[in-house]
Order: sequence, then C-alpha cells, then structure tokens
Amino acid sequence: MNQEQDTAENREARRLEALARLQILDTPSEQAFDDLTELASRWLETPIALVSLVDDQRQWFKSRVGLDADQTPREMAFCVHAIQARELLEVPDATRDTRFRDNPLVTGDPNIRFYAGVPIASPEGELIGTLCVIDQVPRQLSPAQQDTLRRLARMAEFQLRLRVNLLDSEQRTAELEHQQVLNHRLLDSLKAGVVACDDSGQLTLFNRTAKQWHGTDVMHLPPSELGRYYDLYQADGSTPLASDAIPLLRAWRGEPVDNLEISIAAAGQPLRHVLCSGGQLYPERSGSGAAIVVMHDITEIRRASSLKSHFLATVSHELRTPLTAISGAIGLLRNSAGGVPADTSSRLLSIAHDNSQRLNELVNDLLDMEKLEAGQLDLRLATQHLRPIVEQALEINQPYAGRYQVSWALESGQVDPLVHVDERRLQQVLGNYLSNAAKFSHPGDLIQVRILVEGDEVEVQVVDQGIGIAEDQQPLLFRKFTQLDNSNVRQRGGTGLGLAICKELIERMQGRVGVRSQSGAGACFWFRLPLCQTAA
Repeated sequence: MNQEQDTAENREARRLEALARLQILDTPSEQAFDDLTELASRWLETPIALVSLVDDQRQWFKSRVGLDADQTPREMAFCVHAIQARELLEVPDATRDTRFRDNPLVTGDPNIRFYAGVPIASPEGELIGTLCVIDQVPRQLSPAQQDTLRRLARMAEFQLRLRVNLLDSEQRTAELEHQQVLNHRLLDSLKAGVVACDDSGQLTLFNRTAKQWHGTDVMHLPPSELGRYYDLYQADGSTPLASDAIPLLRAWRGEPVDNLEISIAAAGQPLRHVLCSGGQLYPERSGSGAAIVVMHDITEIRRASSLKSHFLATVSHELRTPLTAISGAIGLLRNSAGGVPADTSSRLLSIAHDNSQRLNELVNDLLDMEKLEAGQLDLRLATQHLRPIVEQALEINQPYAGRYQVSWALESGQVDPLVHVDERRLQQVLGNYLSNAAKFSHPGDLIQVRILVEGDEVEVQVVDQGIGIAEDQQPLLFRKFTQLDNSNVRQRGGTGLGLAICKELIERMQGRVGVRSQSGAGACFWFRLPLCQTAA
C-alpha cells in the first residue's frame, strides 16, 4: 500500500514539475489556445469549452469559452478524473454519475450536465490538463465528435511543444547574451588590447584598452578619419607602418603574427610600444578569414631597457675615469723612480686617493641596489635622536663642501626628535643629499640643512641655491638608472642610483622622500620619518 502511495505521489510530483517547467500558469490569453476552444465549442456544439491545467490546488483555464470564472478548486475539477483516466472521459449526465452528482459545479452554476475531456500531455509525456467541452443538458458525443476532440487536444499539445521550444530558445538567447556581456566585460577588463575582425575583414572587436591606446573607438570611424586620432609606426617608433603590415590584417590573411612589435602614436599620448600576437580564428580554412590579435604594452620594458643601456654606458665611463686617473698617477710615480718632487708626489697620491674613493662609491651604489632589489639589505633599526646624526653627516661630508667651494650649516634650534632608524643608512642618505647639493651649487653658495617637526613626522631638508630642477623632470629623480644629464661627458659624475637607493632606504624606515625645486632657483631635497615618543 505504501509502495503504491509512493508511486502515485512520485507520479504527481513529476506531473507538477512538468507543468511548472512550461511557465504557463496565470499567463495572458493566447490566440492559438483561444482558437482551439472556439473551434471545440462550434464543432461539438457545446456552450462551454476549456483548456484546463491542473496544479496541486486548482484547475486554471488557459482558454475558456462560455465561462466567466478563470479557475476552480481542484477538488471540484472534472478534469482531474480525465487525467487519472489517461484517455477521453465522457460524462453524459453528471446528475446520474455518483462521482459528480453532488459537485457544486453540478448542483450550482454553471450547472454542468454533460462533460467530455481529453487529457493534454506535456512534451515530456506528463498529463497536465485537458481540452474539454461542457453542456448544461445531458448528451453524448458521436464517434466523429470524439475524434474531433482528440485532434483538438493534440493541437493543444503541439502548442505546448512550441511553447517549450520558444522558452528554450529564449533561455539560450538570454544565456548567449549574458555570455556576450561577460565576454565583453572580461575583454574590457584586460590590460591588453584585443582587436578582431570577421571573414570579410570588418572589425568586430576593439576592447576598451585598444580604444584608449588608439585614442578613439576605431569601429565607429571610416578609414579616412583614422589619421586624425593616431598613427602606426614600426618598432623604431619613426618609420610609418604600411597598411598591409598592420598585425590584424596580416592575421586575417593567414600570415603568422608572433611577438610582432609596432608603435602607436595616439593624439595627446606619448609613443606606445606594443607587442602583437594572434592569428585566424578558424585556421583550418583556406584563404583569408576571421582573426584576432592581442597587444601587450611594452613601453615601460623598452624604457627600462633603454635606461639600462644608458646606465651600462654611464657605469662604463664612470668606472673607466677613476681607474684611468689612478693608473696614470701610479704610473707617473713608478716611472719617476724617486725623482718626483715631494709636492708633485703628494698631488699624484691625492689624485689616486680621490679617484679610489670615487670608485668605491660607485661599487657601493651597485652593491646596495643589488641587495635592495634582492631583499637582502638588512637594516639595524634603533630609536635615537636625529640631530646628532645630521650633525655627524655634515662633518663627515665636509670634504665635498671644500671640493666644490660651498659651505653648509644646520639651522639653529633645539629641535631634536626621536626617530627609529638605521643610523649608518640614514648617514648614507644624508651624504647623498649633501654631495648632490654640493655638486650642483655655485662656488661660494651656502647649503642649509633644516629639521622640522610637523604633526607626527619630522622632515629633514637639504636646501641649495644651485641650478635647480625643471618641474617635469622631478618625478624621474628617484627612479633607478635615471640621470637628468644624459651626456656621457658629464661634469658631475654618478651612476643615477644614489637617489633611488635613498628612496628605498627611507621607505624601509617607514618614511618618504621628495624634492621641491624650480629650474634656476635651487632645490630642496627632503625626507620624512615618523616620530618616536620615547627612547627604546
């Protein structure tokens, strides 16, 4: 008994699931179903015809003729019996049928006497309702009329299949549209430029990054207008790129596009170097066809490569110069075999000593930067007073002041905050700031050093009255391998690493660096450190 009950419950659950999948309950009327009920009423000569769908609580009429109500409770439904019968159910006189004679639909409005209904199956084969006809007088269908009712019921089932196909199509369309939106968002979120064309060579994709790099949405412009927004060049950035060498056109023709470098010069933007790779979307086809190309911005890589090349040339010069001076001085001393006057000998030894110090500074810069980049430079941090460190830096670097005929002074005052720093590395930063100030100042200038407390930070300033720095060049100062004087025959020397090392060191002490300057009006190099309240 329980097994039979479970089977019936399972069948009913499957039937209700099939009905729900149709998404048809409580939907507006549809002409196709209304035509069926109208034809059923006319051909079978009954005042009432219905397309009835039965859920777990009610029977709802998708279409009705001759009846005002759009639903009735399930327990009153004749159609439930038709579904259970699984074939045509005909009730000639409901008042004489023990199943229906006490039904409110028989004893009251609409006063059913005659009923005939054919079950309607869902596309899965589950019986979900009926096409039925009703009369208020007893009667019986002829075999031809029964056949007509069955045919009309099959037409109702056909409409349900069409509905499922439409729902599936709408779902696939919605999923496709959703996927297209996701694809566009994904492509627009990429830092790479992505462009594509169809079989005819017409652009079909130009993602956000590509638009930014070209300065416009190429897809909405005629070819004659493109020159207003950008130009394309070969990898050298100066030779115009022939139209038939454009990477997407090459890919469209079936030519290999693998790490091909070009340059894009968009209006109002700096020259951009990009690396292009791509090919046809359907390479198995012969001839030209739909293609895609992905572009990666390698401008910074090119810039870094150029800077490193310049750096190597600079280092080569910087190393060669002191080595040549040292070699020359020693050579003179050796060849003189003791016949060199004392003052000349002293001068030659001084040259060798000064250049050996310069050589040592260059090597130390290289080693420090290597350690910083490798994360192997350990700081010995301790809480200590700042003013003595600054005073010591001024004393240690006094030879620079003498060499460049400048002087420096620490602004008077009682400000002596506590900071948590590596004293030796902070001396290194101050030494770099002071030596640079000396190099770029005029003979006789005074270089001022200030200690200023602002909020929970202390700022140390090294202020000169030298040649100053143009505003557009200031952001470059603390970059590795960068020098504002790009001539190999420089008057002041250096590798271009000193300020980059200062920035790394101060930031590792939780501080910041910067510069304030105008061309021809001196410069103020500063660094800020967080204050400590008490000594450790």
